[in-house]
Amino acid sequence: MSFLTEIRPPNPPDQSVDTVRDRLVRRSRRLALWLPAIIAAMIAAAGLAVIAEQQTARHPPPAIRDIAPPTSEHPALIDLNSGTAAELATLPGIGVSRAEAIVLLRAEKPFKSLADLVDRGILRPSEAQSISELATVYVKSD
Repeated sequence: MSFLTEIRPPNPPDQSVDTVRDRLVRRSRRLALWLPAIIAAMIAAAGLAVIAEQQTARHPPPAIRDIAPPTSEHPALIDLNSGTAAELATLPGIGVSRAEAIVLLRAEKPFKSLADLVDRGILRPSEAQSISELATVYVKSD
């Protein structure tokens, strides 16, 4: 008996036609995967912009004013960077313990403005506003 062997070429791979619709479906699926991340990034950027705006509004630049000689109506301003604890304690709302805290904190880093009292947690913004006519911060210009 003789056996015949038939040799056939391999079956060609299934080649489906790549239509425009198929490509659009694939692209839309990829976009759907990235869309939540894109939206989250946009929300985060908007949130950071709002925070930056609030910080800018909260800390206006320090006012530069001419210094007039002290009078009975306008007493001498007390400098937060050089005033003694006793002088600082005379300011409304400061007291002895806050005056000592100011002296300790300015030894670490001198104050740049009255807003530093708020930033470092010594006063609330309303308290810093109430002493703004009686206290100041002299900053050395380089």
